[in-house]
Amino acid sequence: MAWLPDDFQWDLGEPLDGDRALALTSTAMSGIKVALCITGGIAAFRCPGLIRQLRRNGADVHAITTPTALQFVTVDALAWTSTYAPLTALDGRAQHVENPPDIYLVAPASYSSINKFAHGIADNAVTTTLASALGHLQSGHSAIVLAPTMHGSMVNAILRESLAKLANLGVTVLPPLARDGKALLPSDEELVRAVIQASQTLKKKRQ
Repeated sequence: MAWLPDDFQWDLGEPLDGDRALALTSTAMSGIKVALCITGGIAAFRCPGLIRQLRRNGADVHAITTPTALQFVTVDALAWTSTYAPLTALDGRAQHVENPPDIYLVAPASYSSINKFAHGIADNAVTTTLASALGHLQSGHSAIVLAPTMHGSMVNAILRESLAKLANLGVTVLPPLARDGKALLPSDEELVRAVIQASQTLKKKRQ
């Protein structure tokens, strides 16, 4: 079979306003600012896709990373998909307290970051942001959704105690996808549903 130039004409649809614009699938999170807190786990490579799914539902998404997270996902990929430069380190602008978001989604949430959060350790952009987030949660201004991911051997008594402590403080802990002896990051659809639910609950609290 001989290919012809006309065989490579594709209907790409109508262009959107801007190369990084996305067509909305819903407006469930219209007006909702989401801080996607990314910690050091291999599942961090999925975060650009997750950002796009959150944005497709109307969310304004800002990425915050630990140093280790950047071993698994690039600054450029996060900036491209969110349309904002990710926050990778704090400076004199005190970004962890400026313009707080409505929802903090920690995904993936590593063993180290979960335990630091539970014990009040604020030593990087994510854990310091979460220290502030807890204050906003307790005042009813924000919600926190945590998606733990790690090898099954790390789901130990220390981790379970930390998760229970955070849950009792009002943090939403998402059950992981349990497979192959690991606690895996749930699907993007499940994560988006959890954020939508958290945002709806938050709106009711604010009324």
